Amino acid sequence: MNKKQQKEKSIDEMDKLKKEIKETIQEIEKERGKRCFVLWKNITPRLVEEVFEELRNTFEDANGELDVIVHSGGGDIDAAYNLACLFQKFGNKKLSFIVPRWAKSASTLLVCAGDEILMSPIAELGPLDPQITQINPLEERFEQFSPLHIQTTLDLIRSEFENGNKELAEGLLRRLQFPLTLGSFIKSHEIAEQYLVRLLKSRMSKTGKLNSSPEEIAKRLTREYADHGFCINIDEARKIGLNVQELKGEILELVWKLFKLNEEKDRIIKEKKKKEIEKIIKNLPPEILKKI
Repeated sequence: MNKKQQKEKSIDEMDKLKKEIKETIQEIEKERGKRCFVLWKNITPRLVEEVFEELRNTFEDANGELDVIVHSGGGDIDAAYNLACLFQKFGNKKLSFIVPRWAKSASTLLVCAGDEILMSPIAELGPLDPQITQINPLEERFEQFSPLHIQTTLDLIRSEFENGNKELAEGLLRRLQFPLTLGSFIKSHEIAEQYLVRLLKSRMSKTGKLNSSPEEIAKRLTREYADHGFCINIDEARKIGLNVQELKGEILELVWKLFKLNEEKDRIIKEKKKKEIEKIIKNLPPEILKKI
């Protein structure tokens, strides 16, 4: 098979995949009796604009009832809050978020904006402790951390001073960021909490199906998990107090089918990009290739 035939085959496969994805979404809409929006990206300010355009152009017939299927690793928390408010407007009568596999970090904030969260047996939500990326000027490298780590570090320094390890404590202290910067990092927790409390009060709390107060749920999601990647499955989400239901039967089969189709679509797109990059690198001059 020559390159032209391979390209035509790839295009044909993608077209078939897109058609099957569209048909599966239509089956989900028929099964659920309402419009279904699929969000399969990490959350950015630009995504808010894209979703707004799609909703206003193709979801005018939603009649206030909307399902949103979310598969996302998270992203910008301010954009997630804006997106959540947008979905609430289009689903002003009933708004359900469906999670086939994961809605982590900022996308956990997003799915807490509905009346309910529907999760597959292996779906995951995640903690809402903000993740901060900063340049370490001493070692000239990027560092990623949670504001939760700041208090742990301060406790460690305090302990070393109290135990007489003054040099170690002073060395750790010198490596800390400027105090005002640390304060702004710690403050980021409050931002996530305020967004979450507002969203829970606006919808899920009004259903009367929360098992904890919005404030308590927000506190647990932003402050009480040791790791940002902690798996919050159905049982854990219920312990927190969220209104979570498990997907079962035909709707589970359809949602999982959609998940697998989108995974295959992502795989094909990544493979195509990889080949394009390899082609570019291959055609670079030798002197540049030596520097890569």
